[in-house]
Amino acid sequence: MSIKRIMSIAVVLLMVLALVPASALAEGVSERLKLAELDRVWKDLEAVEDDMLARKAGMSEVVMAVYNAAVNDSRVDKGSFTDISAHGFFFRIDGMCCAYDYRVRNTEHVSAVTPKLAQTVTRAVEQVNAARDNAGSMDVLLVGPQYKEDLTVSGYYDSSFTMQYMNEIRSIGAATGGQVTILGGHNATGPAIAAAYPGKGVVIYDSHGIAGNGTSYLCLTTNSGVTSTDYSNGWAVNSGSEAYIDGRYVQNHVTSPLSGCFVWMAICEGMKSSGRGTTGTALLAAGAACVYGYSQSVTFAGDYLYEEVFWNEMKNGATVKDALSYMKYVHGVPDPYGDAWPILMSAVDPFPSTPDGEQTVNSEWRLFPDVDITGWNLESSYDIYNGFTDTIELQTIPENANNYTLDWSVADSSIATIQPFYNKVLVTGRQVGSTNVTAAVKKAGQTVGTVTCRVNVLSVPSLNEAANVEGGTLNFTSTTSNYPWRVGVVNGEPVAMSGNQHVGNSTSTLQLVLEMQAGEELRFKWLCSSEEDYDYYYFYVNGTQKAALDGETDWIDRTFTATTAGTYTFQWRFVKDPYSDGVTDAGYLKDVAYIRSYIPGDVNLNGEVSAEDALIALRYTMDMQAIEPTGLLAGDVNGDGTVNAEDALLILRMSMGL
Repeated sequence: MSIKRIMSIAVVLLMVLALVPASALAEGVSERLKLAELDRVWKDLEAVEDDMLARKAGMSEVVMAVYNAAVNDSRVDKGSFTDISAHGFFFRIDGMCCAYDYRVRNTEHVSAVTPKLAQTVTRAVEQVNAARDNAGSMDVLLVGPQYKEDLTVSGYYDSSFTMQYMNEIRSIGAATGGQVTILGGHNATGPAIAAAYPGKGVVIYDSHGIAGNGTSYLCLTTNSGVTSTDYSNGWAVNSGSEAYIDGRYVQNHVTSPLSGCFVWMAICEGMKSSGRGTTGTALLAAGAACVYGYSQSVTFAGDYLYEEVFWNEMKNGATVKDALSYMKYVHGVPDPYGDAWPILMSAVDPFPSTPDGEQTVNSEWRLFPDVDITGWNLESSYDIYNGFTDTIELQTIPENANNYTLDWSVADSSIATIQPFYNKVLVTGRQVGSTNVTAAVKKAGQTVGTVTCRVNVLSVPSLNEAANVEGGTLNFTSTTSNYPWRVGVVNGEPVAMSGNQHVGNSTSTLQLVLEMQAGEELRFKWLCSSEEDYDYYYFYVNGTQKAALDGETDWIDRTFTATTAGTYTFQWRFVKDPYSDGVTDAGYLKDVAYIRSYIPGDVNLNGEVSAEDALIALRYTMDMQAIEPTGLLAGDVNGDGTVNAEDALLILRMSMGL
């Protein structure tokens, strides 16, 4: 019976196979053979790479060794080498596109900042997608090949990555109320990405990127599911066990049109000039509304700064053009830590003729559907300091209203000038005085109301006033004449600020010298705003470092206590790394207070100054009464080093409030 059963199954299988075209079977075998040959070539190339890395070879030596191995491999298509650079090259194996890039494969060996490549390519992009006003879906997608597959565990294939975009995509999802999809690690396969694209309003790439072969690619950590046809068409690139895909891969593998999504490519070279906007054009053709990327290799730190400002504006209801405009105002262009220029492609924003340059963006795309404004308000009065800029923001009813525009005006531009952004205006004080700033609220181009704020421009306090606690009289000096400390404003409050902002390889030092007794204290608040692990804010006492800050901090309280009597020299130093960037990069100081162990004039040390203290001081000058050492310090109110009749008179006047 068992033999008959087996024979029956065999007959059925033969009948099924008879229905399958022989060409299809041959195609499947050919596909497997081509990919197997591809794997064998890469196994040999990776052996060369591993050998060079084991020898501690530098990037150029490794690239040259792998290049020579590929050139001399008979299985590699002759004459197929293109986009040869200091960090890699493209080539083909049996017509299938491949790439070797040292930076992507060995990220721990290269700097976060890469040189700018001076290239410009002029190319107009066909406007293939109708303009959209907002996302067609509230759902969001993060493509994070550098994350581990288990998203509950903090870990990355490349330690340079952080949780920044994991947090951002969840924040966007919370704002829209949509579903959040995250493809991490090896789960971010080509087919999985294409399948997840439809029905998303926002898509973020968080990985490495590479440009070449006339396009720009997203770097995956796996080649699973990518076919020889994808490689042959150049939609994908094989790099050993990894694969890279461009916008054409998504365009040719999605099963339905995209939902007018915004694609943020937090990858290097996503809009590189040599890529000619191919990825952006393909995604727009597939149904995306906007595609954002960089002309060159962007730094992690720079992209993080950009995205935070941009998406905060978008979550507040801004249009793409307004959010990008404000982002560039806050952090400047290009990339604050490198040479990458932001580029936005949409139906009304073609790939720019000069990628490494300022782009004017026109897209009115919003994250949310239109919400009409029914009410509005401004603060009735606002104080700013002369020479400084602050933000005045319109409050709307409802809070999520976005279907309106504003026309801002200032009554007297000699007192203050303005720069409008969506629902806010930046006001800069020009001279001491007061003027009105007015917002005209428009719906469908028609003014439906106005609201006015009285702006008072105040004189700037001195550096000593900014650094001292209120009522304090400590005297500060800058020891670095090239970059002296100055007055800055944080959250509307004048504070002391280092003076070497945006100056590479520089130091700005503020100094205070005090004569202190044992047990006396110096208290202060300090704040750092810089790139973490690159720029540092130090506190020194008598030439010895006592504390350091870096990165972005809140105000931190600190107290120094004198252990012995003597002269104490305090210094606050902000030290810049070699890079001149567009972020704040400064150290701040405020509320510095010298806490004595006595009250001046309180000779008897009972906690208050009275006529009795004046009498004790006078009796001391007549050798009629002794005073303990701390009382002598309190009694020397004129600071001449001794207690005498003049001090007694001054103490009496102090006790009388004179």
